[in-house]
Amino acid sequence: MSFQSQSRFLLGVIVPLAMIAIILTSDAIEGPKTAYVGVLSAVPLFSAIFGTTLATVFIAVATWISAFVFGHVASDGNVRAQTVRLVIIAIFGLVAIVASVLRVRRDRQLMEALRSAAESDTMRVQANTDSLTGLLNRRGVISRLEQSEGSTRTIALVDVDRLKSINDTHGHLIGDAFIVGVGARISGGLSRDDIVGRWGGDEFLIVLELAGDDGVGVMQRVFDHVSAEAISTPAGMIPLAICMGVAEWLPGEKIDAVLGRADSALYAAKQEGRSRLVASGRTSEPSQG
Repeated sequence: MSFQSQSRFLLGVIVPLAMIAIILTSDAIEGPKTAYVGVLSAVPLFSAIFGTTLATVFIAVATWISAFVFGHVASDGNVRAQTVRLVIIAIFGLVAIVASVLRVRRDRQLMEALRSAAESDTMRVQANTDSLTGLLNRRGVISRLEQSEGSTRTIALVDVDRLKSINDTHGHLIGDAFIVGVGARISGGLSRDDIVGRWGGDEFLIVLELAGDDGVGVMQRVFDHVSAEAISTPAGMIPLAICMGVAEWLPGEKIDAVLGRADSALYAAKQEGRSRLVASGRTSEPSQG
C-alpha cells in the first residue's frame, strides 16, 4: 500500500470511526441532554474530504447505524428528536457521498489534465530535439530564435569535414558516435544562454547574444576548442576538422538573409581548406519592419 493510500485510509476511515466512538462516548457520559449524537452528521463530510467514495459510503452507513443503535440503547424517550437526528444524519451522509463523487471526479480530471500537459511538453521537446545528439534540431533552433529578443547577435554555421569518409570507413554507427561527440564538444564550449543545434547531417548552427568583434572572438574560441582534439568513438580516436562560417545578425534582418551570408562564409572557409573560420561582413543594412 502506497503512502497516499495509507493516508486516505487513515483520514477517510480510521479517524472518522474514532470520531464516532468519541462522540457517542461523550454523549453517554454527559447524558442525553447534551445531544452530542447530532454532531455525528459531520463525520461523513470529514471522510468525503480525505477518503475515497467507497470509504465515504462506509462511514455514512456506519454513522447512521451507530446513531440508530445508540438511540435505542441510550434513549431519552424522545422518539421525535431521535427520528429528526437520524434523518439529518442520513441527509448529511448522502451529501457527503455526492461530494465525494464530485471530488474524486474533479481529482481524476485534474490528473488527466496534468498528464496531458506533461505528454504535450514531452512531445514538444521531442519535436524540437535532434534524436541523435540531444541538441536542438532545425525546428527547435528556429523556435528558440523566435522567442529571443531582437538584439544584435552572431551566428555561425559549422560543417564537419570528412563525415562521409568516416561513414564509409567505419560504418554509420561510428559516424553517428562521431557526430554525437562533435555536438557535445560544441555545446561544451558554450554557455546556457547560447543557442546550438544540429542544422543538418554534418552541420551545426550556433547563435550567440554577442555582436561584432566580441561575437567573432567567442566563435574563434569555440572553433579552437572543438578542433583541439580528436573525437573518441568505439572505433578509437578519430581526428576532427571543421569549417565555420560566421555572420553578424542585426535586429530586423530576416533569418534567411543572415543564414545566406553565414553559408557564403562557410563556403569560403571550405574553399580555403580544412579547419578554417571565415567571418562575413555586412554589405547592407537590413530593412526595418
